[in-house]
Amino acid sequence: MSRVVHREEFGDSLIKDYLEVFNTFSFKNELYGQISLHVLLGQALCKHIYYRMGSRQIDPRIHMLLIKPQGTGKGAGYGFVQIIANKLGLDFQSLTESTDAGLVGTIETKGKESTVVDGLLKSADIIGMEEASVLFDYTSEFSKKNMTYMQICMNSIYDNSCYITKKLGSEIIEFKPHASFLLMTYPPDKLVDKLMKTGFIDRVVPIFEDVSLAERLEVIAKMSRNINISTKESFAEKINSVATRLDKIVKKYEKSEISIHIEDKANAALLTVIEGFSISILDAAVKAREKLEHFISRLYEVIMKLAIHHAIICQRTTVTVGDIAYARLLYLPIWRNLIISIESLLIIDPLDRHRRHRILRTSLEEYDNQIRIGKFVKDKVWVRRPTMLSNLKVIWDGCSGATADNNLLKLEKELKVHKEEVFKGIDYGKNKFFDKKYFGSTAYLKKIKDIK
Repeated sequence: MSRVVHREEFGDSLIKDYLEVFNTFSFKNELYGQISLHVLLGQALCKHIYYRMGSRQIDPRIHMLLIKPQGTGKGAGYGFVQIIANKLGLDFQSLTESTDAGLVGTIETKGKESTVVDGLLKSADIIGMEEASVLFDYTSEFSKKNMTYMQICMNSIYDNSCYITKKLGSEIIEFKPHASFLLMTYPPDKLVDKLMKTGFIDRVVPIFEDVSLAERLEVIAKMSRNINISTKESFAEKINSVATRLDKIVKKYEKSEISIHIEDKANAALLTVIEGFSISILDAAVKAREKLEHFISRLYEVIMKLAIHHAIICQRTTVTVGDIAYARLLYLPIWRNLIISIESLLIIDPLDRHRRHRILRTSLEEYDNQIRIGKFVKDKVWVRRPTMLSNLKVIWDGCSGATADNNLLKLEKELKVHKEEVFKGIDYGKNKFFDKKYFGSTAYLKKIKDIK
């Protein structure tokens, strides 16, 4: 006999109960647990709900990458997610070997007959990797192809770009994937390379977590207190309770395609959230900030999807300010850890630091030199930019005009990108050294601060 599910068991109550059961499998992994719920829900509803961005339809899938040291409960949580996925009727496939044949498929030839052997991406709903370090540690062509295939899969399933084509001899394998990814790894050696050279990590929810000795001991103490407390039957009852409610949500919304409505106040609240997150990277090291700005580009979509999931769990098809608040609260510690981790990963070596300092110092010196000459100066403070650029090219070892221009641009106060000034709180000129102003069609620069 199936249990009766009451309305008050949905919403935040369901999230709380999911995490409570998850915590019996994997201790002190709250972010991991909560994002795994969103991976499940986004996948279960990816063919039934979407939101509109102009003419685009965007599906609600999210993908998770957990980067955490060994012995911290990654595998135990993975097993629980697999159980819930199976109960929701999702095809959960574990990937251990990172080859393009495993993901996309291959052709088997026997005599004159050729047979297509499908890869995991053809039908899998969720592809999980308990040891995803192979994605980062491999330097072969296989690894590069896998990254490309996975990134294609992460495009909205409604986009033409979410389509895989692989030619093998005279045969072609082609299909539209729809999988979500649940990836976990210890901090891999090649992470910096992937971070800087691909957009892979930008497309997932990256949970960077370190673990101290004190935290490890705390987990062991908690594990010891749970010895002999629950029986197999009581665990099964709790798991079934959560799975039943999630399944009820999925069945409610799988009858037809639904376009999620975003309230105007919710959209305005989301812009405020993005502004706050953006402000927090202004003080990051230059190299780290450059990479973090790539994450900002995808942040709107991630927060929106988390908010949509919360609305769906609350049995609504309209996103409210409360849903945005939930998504912000969930993603804030992930964002903070991301800033810390990327800054730590991208520590600037002395040679690079010296180069950056030289570019800054010589730019300021050339400005002061032009002020003294006074020939290409307006109002005693505005120096003609093309003149500075021409002289700096020579100083910077005769580099190209494009490189010199790029070097100088990084020192200039950025123009506000929104005429409506949506993001009023962001100081676009923070850590800049020159103001830019046009007199006619010619750019001029004014020094606004010096090296401390």
